[in-house]
Amino acid sequence: MSEKYNSITVSTSADYLIGYERILDYFKQAQKECPKGVGLKKDSKAKGSYILLQFRLGDKPVNKACGCYLTMQGITEALRKAHLVAFALGSLKTESEFLTWYDDVILEKNIIKNDLMTFGEAIAKVDKEYWDGHTKRRQQRDRSNISHQNTWIAVYGHYYKLLPQDTVVNLTDILFIIHGKKQGTKSFKNCLCAMRKLAETIGNTDLLGKLKEIDGTQVEFREDLQTLSVDDFLKLRKEVLSVPDDKRYNLESRKRWLWVFSMQLVYGFRVHEVFAVQNIDRPFKTKDGVIIPPLTEPSNKKMIAVVGDKTLLDTTTKTGYRLCVPMLAPTHPDLIERLEIKSGKPPEIRLLSSNSETISRAYAKRGREALVGWSKNLSQTHALRHLANLNGQMAGISQETRAKSLGHSPQINENVYKRRASSSTTIDLLTHSTKEAIPLNDAIGVLKQMGGKKDLIAYTAAIYGITHEEVMELLGD
Repeated sequence: MSEKYNSITVSTSADYLIGYERILDYFKQAQKECPKGVGLKKDSKAKGSYILLQFRLGDKPVNKACGCYLTMQGITEALRKAHLVAFALGSLKTESEFLTWYDDVILEKNIIKNDLMTFGEAIAKVDKEYWDGHTKRRQQRDRSNISHQNTWIAVYGHYYKLLPQDTVVNLTDILFIIHGKKQGTKSFKNCLCAMRKLAETIGNTDLLGKLKEIDGTQVEFREDLQTLSVDDFLKLRKEVLSVPDDKRYNLESRKRWLWVFSMQLVYGFRVHEVFAVQNIDRPFKTKDGVIIPPLTEPSNKKMIAVVGDKTLLDTTTKTGYRLCVPMLAPTHPDLIERLEIKSGKPPEIRLLSSNSETISRAYAKRGREALVGWSKNLSQTHALRHLANLNGQMAGISQETRAKSLGHSPQINENVYKRRASSSTTIDLLTHSTKEAIPLNDAIGVLKQMGGKKDLIAYTAAIYGITHEEVMELLGD
């Protein structure tokens, strides 16, 4: 087995891709890692998407099922089986011998399965696989990491605790839990995913097949998403600061939380990410030696912010290390000065609780409490993050660059983050927008038509904020 094969794990998928697009990205990587003579192919049917192994048997090409669904875990398993098949093709002498081996080893037809496993034992297997694995950012999971603990609870533990631990795994009890959620909602979808993961981990293909038949598509979304404009925030800021400087109003605390919200508005940060900025008042040196000046430096014009892996409370940031640029609408080019970004400081937060869920949600909770105390109309800090994205669009920053700065995929940027545009912001987008670059995929298409010249590749990389190598890779797809 090659070193190249060993390098591919579930965690090596692109950092900002999510859901099905992340699965497809991982599948493409796995296809590249297949041994010579064996490939992977998607096979979509009514009951779900599966993976086939492609190879030549004798003088004819064949596509054979390998018992793997098109999931992150299924792709990893299919790649492992592809290497086994490559070895068998080179060592077994007859076609009948190979087919018998394939049924036994790849399809496991003659293996007696343990159908008496309890839910508690099955959950323990999922638990072990989770903690032995890696995060989306390719980090080894750590049981002492507060953020990793909370992710386990949110994704799996919250649903698994509802199962009867000492009962043998069965469809009836699982369906009872799933249908306790309203179909079409996010909680229904997440619960179904957790139960599918349990069935897949213990290798219960019959149970997994039944769960795959259930439609988990989310069709109901929050209807209470709040919106605001830059002027709305400036007005709120003025009102919050227009109080006496005494203990009743704690003006210093107000200034610090307003700075947090201002950072969200300028950079599109999640609340907790503001508490992970590495260059607020000191320079930051990147791994390749580039010095990023502090935000407080008077001569700093670019105002690039560096988000680190961890916050001041030692919780893990959602997307880890990344560089972020200000996204200022042409209607308010002086926001950095007006919001006093250069002179701000984060609030000090002290916690008495050691509960992982309490600690991981501390920043969002405190931020919401501050907004609720100040405003009747604004309680969702994420509204400021969405506004930053819209401001960046208005300024002509490409969708790919905005998505990278915000820490998610272009697909999420397109499908989710444009849902929070207020009427005044929409009008500004229509009347004040700087011309935005065409989507990256369209630009790559044009570049291919023009022959992929070296200077054009350099221009494309600069416009879309990606590397020369990334452009070359897209040209090769």
